[in-house]
Amino acid sequence: MSTETQSEVSTATASPEHKVAAERERIVEPRYSTRRVDEHTWELGIAVPGVKREDVEISLEESELEIVAHRRVSVPASWRPVQLESVVPTAYRLELTLAIDVDPERISAKLEDGILTLRLPVVDSAKPRRISVE
Repeated sequence: MSTETQSEVSTATASPEHKVAAERERIVEPRYSTRRVDEHTWELGIAVPGVKREDVEISLEESELEIVAHRRVSVPASWRPVQLESVVPTAYRLELTLAIDVDPERISAKLEDGILTLRLPVVDSAKPRRISVE
């Protein structure tokens, strides 16, 4: 299951670093894909190019998974941008409702080459079981 839906919502932000009076931040739903690693684990891959580890926030509340990642662009104050869009930080935001019961204590996340990979282990009570017939 994967999606390539992209939506943009613009909100005004203040940024003294860039000294741009009306700088705007674009919030984009990132591209992502899911795959089943094995019967006990799912993996979610999210494209967040240009994001650093410290700028990623992941939260899970009941079955609602939310990922927010900010891409920061640092431009010296003496530079004057030719295109404002090229210096505007982008925030990635993905909200998913999980159809599986995930063990929140065993979720792991790794950011490498612009891909945030979440491993979502299934809770023991949701794992498939064999039932013998007598």
